[in-house]
Amino acid sequence: MASRLVVQEINLNQNKKNSELDFALSKERRSVLLKKEKQSSKDRKKKTTTPSVNRGRESTFWKNVRSITPSIFWTRIETYGTPGIPDLLGVFKSKKFNRNISFWCELKLTKGNKLNLSPFQISWNLKRYSLCQDNFIMAKGVEQRAVYFYPGSVVRELATDFTSVEPLFVVHQPWTHDLEPALERVLVHVP
Repeated sequence: MASRLVVQEINLNQNKKNSELDFALSKERRSVLLKKEKQSSKDRKKKTTTPSVNRGRESTFWKNVRSITPSIFWTRIETYGTPGIPDLLGVFKSKKFNRNISFWCELKLTKGNKLNLSPFQISWNLKRYSLCQDNFIMAKGVEQRAVYFYPGSVVRELATDFTSVEPLFVVHQPWTHDLEPALERVLVHVP
């Protein structure tokens, strides 16, 4: 009977050790799983943050342009189905000349002395300019603190070195009161 009690006690001790070991292992596993989950969460944040940072800066530029050009009815176009289409379709309501002028505008931020234009954007702008001459590139020079406005015909040169191309106009910061009159001069062809 005593040996039976000893065996039961040994089994209880063994079960206790096994459950403690299982608990320790499950604790380790949980710790490893938590670390993996945190890392994947960080990776997801990085993936979602990186593009929005670039888009955020361009979207801030867009919001500024929209707010300081009340005479232009803007339609922002975000399409992935038709690559190359510009960001904006604008209709300038000229009170002076009593007419409306429709035009396309690609917004870009400068990076060094280049504009990040895709081959689709280059192709679309060249083709459209050859047909209608109503498409433009508006670039915000981050370092220069200025807005540059170019015809769509020079898009290829802008992708390599925008500083070598003569813009239709340059408006230096603060451009709040100067951007819309400069756009009107170009669109209505007023000297």
